[in-house]
Amino acid sequence: MSQQLRRATLIACSATAVLGLAACGPDNANPSATAAAPAASARAASSTAPAPGPAASTAGLPDGNKLNALLLPATAMPPKFKLDPSGSQSTGDGAIPPASPSAVPADKACDMLNGTGWVNSAGIIAASFAKNNYADEAQNMFAQELDAYRGDDAQTVMANLKKTLTACHTFTVTQDGQNYSATVTLQSLPGVGDEALQAVITSPEWTGGSTLVAARVGKVVVATYDNEQSKTGTAGVALTKTLVKNAASAH
Repeated sequence: MSQQLRRATLIACSATAVLGLAACGPDNANPSATAAAPAASARAASSTAPAPGPAASTAGLPDGNKLNALLLPATAMPPKFKLDPSGSQSTGDGAIPPASPSAVPADKACDMLNGTGWVNSAGIIAASFAKNNYADEAQNMFAQELDAYRGDDAQTVMANLKKTLTACHTFTVTQDGQNYSATVTLQSLPGVGDEALQAVITSPEWTGGSTLVAARVGKVVVATYDNEQSKTGTAGVALTKTLVKNAASAH
């Protein structure tokens, strides 16, 4: 079988849409995006089990405007990468009301790993966020997101993401009517923020792959998604480390 281009799902999660986690999944991808939304299912995975809900206070948390100012600029991106205006979102000077954690079904969680809003597979609602995506004509893409959480939710998010990435070690992606077996290779990233992990998603039937990085800096979680057509997206790790340093300045 000839290798196929890896296509990522562009996830649109507005301040209101994020209240329902299902609205942040691949089935609700930006309709104007050129990337197709795959229908993925887990071969062997268990549902994420979030901890009880946090306190409602947002005291000390950066709002969406501050988080947006910390995102990496176009000058930090690879050559020919351009900002996708439809992927630029934040909570502005407001905050998302607290909501009870909602466990994401195993198959849905694995499916979400193939998209820019993959951090939502943790099943925890952020109090504020900012995100955007940069891409070139070949569908190489770097997506970045900063999420500020109430209470101990940031730690719970990291724990849940690790559980999901471990459970989804091997899962099936359907693209253009064809099923592909994808593999997640997970590792920790010592010295990046308070804690960090990196996951590389590949398939012998794809060209390229994707690298997902999540790092916690206090109550802020940095999440990036780097999709490359000829490599595995690990170049995004260096960009993420810079973004983590930016996030540290929010405290």
